[in-house]
Amino acid sequence: MTDDCLRPITVDTDNFVIVEPSGKMTIPYGETSFTELKAYYKEKLNETVTDEYGAFMLDRMTMLSDLRAALLECRKYGRPVYVMLDVDEEMLTEHELPADAALIVMQSIGAICFGITADSNETLIGCIRRIKPYAQIPLAVRPKAGTLTDEELTDLLNAGTDVFIGLSDECSTRFQNIISTEGYKPPEVEYIDSLMLANERSAFFLEHDTTEISEPIECNAGMGEDLIAACENSGCDVLKIQINSPDDALDFADNAHMATLPVMFSGDDEIAMKLAVMLYQGRALIDGTSLIDYEELKKAAQKYGAVIY
Repeated sequence: MTDDCLRPITVDTDNFVIVEPSGKMTIPYGETSFTELKAYYKEKLNETVTDEYGAFMLDRMTMLSDLRAALLECRKYGRPVYVMLDVDEEMLTEHELPADAALIVMQSIGAICFGITADSNETLIGCIRRIKPYAQIPLAVRPKAGTLTDEELTDLLNAGTDVFIGLSDECSTRFQNIISTEGYKPPEVEYIDSLMLANERSAFFLEHDTTEISEPIECNAGMGEDLIAACENSGCDVLKIQINSPDDALDFADNAHMATLPVMFSGDDEIAMKLAVMLYQGRALIDGTSLIDYEELKKAAQKYGAVIY
C-alpha cells in the first residue's frame, strides 16, 4: 500500500445490489437443501439485478450456507462481490459463525472485499486486527453510526483496514485528511503462511510439513458418531472422508456439522467429488492422489474454494 491507488478508500453503498439473508435453514438444521438455497438466490438475483448497479454486497447474513450460496450465484454475473458480516464483541455472527472462518471461505470462492459491521467501534478495530494476517483480499468496516473519531480512524488504519463503507460526509473528510498527510504510512502486517481451512464453527491454520491426516472414514447415513470419535480419538489434524459416490457426498453433508476438525475429500468419482466440495460448508482439502483428471480436480477446487493437497 505504498502507491496512492492502493491507499485506503471510502465507498458509498448506493451503487450496490444488496443481497440479504434468505431466512432459510439448510439441512440438517432445517428442511432446505443447499442446491435449493442456491436456486433461491438465483431467482432473487434474476428479479433484482439491472445494469444500473456495478457490484453485489452480501449483507446481514449470519450463516455460512447463505454466504456461500449467494456468492456462488452472484459470481455468475461477473461482477465484484463484497461481503459484510455483522458480528458481536466475540467476533461471531448471530448464528455463531466466526469472522475468521467466514473470511477464509469467502476469499477462497471469489469475494473481492470482506467487511465487518458491529455495534461497537472498538469491536471493529479488534476484529480487523485479528483477521488481517489471514486476509488475501481488502478488509472493510462499516460503522453503524456512520462516523468514527480521528483516533478510531487511525486505529482502524493501523490495524489494516482498506475500505471504509457508509461514512458520513464529515467523517469522510476527516478520513481523507488523515491519509493525505505526509506522516501517514500503511501498516506493516505479518501475514501467516499456514494452510487455511474452515468449517461453520472454526478456522484452522495447518503447517504443510506436520499436518496429520486420519485414516479414511467411510460415509453412511449415520456416520455422525464416527466423525465425533475420529475428532476425539484419532490424534489427527484433518479427517479424510472417503467419497465413492454421490450418495456418500450427500451423507457426509448431512453429518458434516458433527466434525470439529477440517476435512479432506478422497475418492475417484468425479461427480461425487464435485458434489462433496459444493455441499461442504467450509473450505476443504482434496486428496491430490485422486485418479480424477487433474484439470477437472483443479476446476472443482477453484470453483468451491478447496485446496488440492
